Amino acid sequence: MFIDQQVAQKIVDRAMKIIQYNVNVMNHLGEIVGSGDQQRIGLFHTGALDVLDRKKEVDFDRRQADALSGVQQGINLPIVCNGEIIGVVGITGMPSEVSKYADLVVMTSELMVEQAALSAQVQWDKRQLENVICRLIQGDIEKSSLFDDRIERLKIDLSIPRVAVIIDVSDADTQQDLPLATLQSMLRMLDSNAAYKLLAISCPTQIVILMPVTVQQSCWDEWSAKIQLESLCQLLAKQYHLHYKVSMGQYFPDIAGLAKSYQSALQILAAGKLSLPEQVLYFPDAAALDVLLKSQLSSWSADKLLVNYQLLVAADKKAVLLNTLAVYFQHSADFGKTANALHIHRNTLRYRLDRIDQILNIQLANIDDLLRLYLAFKLANMQVSKQLH
Repeated sequence: MFIDQQVAQKIVDRAMKIIQYNVNVMNHLGEIVGSGDQQRIGLFHTGALDVLDRKKEVDFDRRQADALSGVQQGINLPIVCNGEIIGVVGITGMPSEVSKYADLVVMTSELMVEQAALSAQVQWDKRQLENVICRLIQGDIEKSSLFDDRIERLKIDLSIPRVAVIIDVSDADTQQDLPLATLQSMLRMLDSNAAYKLLAISCPTQIVILMPVTVQQSCWDEWSAKIQLESLCQLLAKQYHLHYKVSMGQYFPDIAGLAKSYQSALQILAAGKLSLPEQVLYFPDAAALDVLLKSQLSSWSADKLLVNYQLLVAADKKAVLLNTLAVYFQHSADFGKTANALHIHRNTLRYRLDRIDQILNIQLANIDDLLRLYLAFKLANMQVSKQLH
């Protein structure tokens, strides 16, 4: 490890708050990289080179210092990290006066270097973790000793069943990408939950989580995962002012299944935005039909269904029948609940539904006709949402 200028200056600032003497920090080359005297930064310190060579404390009185280049009277001590000398810290002043601060300044320096090293290691591990997660969700899992070593060093247990969860976020006011600092803050918040340890920023608007799930006899517990994500959404809404949607992918077994789960989460998110744009959470069971329909939006079969549906749109100038149909489907074709929701008499509802039968030359009592109209209704709404976005 080497001491950079940022760490060196932090050591100087901390030490000079404790003692009333100038402090210099030199790197492994003897260059001053931190100092209470900013004009000395970048200069070479002959005394530091002496310390690095002797591997011990070196003191200079005024007479000795005057004879050397870039040196003032004081004491110079090695900074040790993991048994290696990585730099030198110097205290300017008469050695007899400043020597009493030597142990304190060295201890402060080495502690701050260790903290910097630990922080750097943590950041490195996070970058490696993000790299591993991105490879997993992209299906880039060709066997290699380097990849296996990363998995082992990061203590990632890939035998645990997981699904991909996508958090799609944007600014609540501008709908623009969030600042990187906000995304990183969200990562830290999520990382505090053991269930969300495997997470990464997959793109400027999305965070992906590989979330553990319970699997018994090849069946996974989607309901429990849904409850967990509902709690996550409440937490996001409480702590951040943002526009967000959360999509959970389907479970697939084995390591290769993580990429499939991620792709399904993307599909569910895209379909959900079209079919149910006001909704926040999207799940495989509820979204399966929407995903299927979205994949067929440009197909001849979708065109065929929509041509018939457009006959109803054209005939219903005031959208009374379309609104009735929407409520009818919303209440699962329950006659009584639909009439109550529309605040109309059952006979009025019967008349409107009969009118739809006449316009489209169908019978809503026939399950095939009802299904075709329902699919056309959903496809039409998806097309409208797609045009709006």
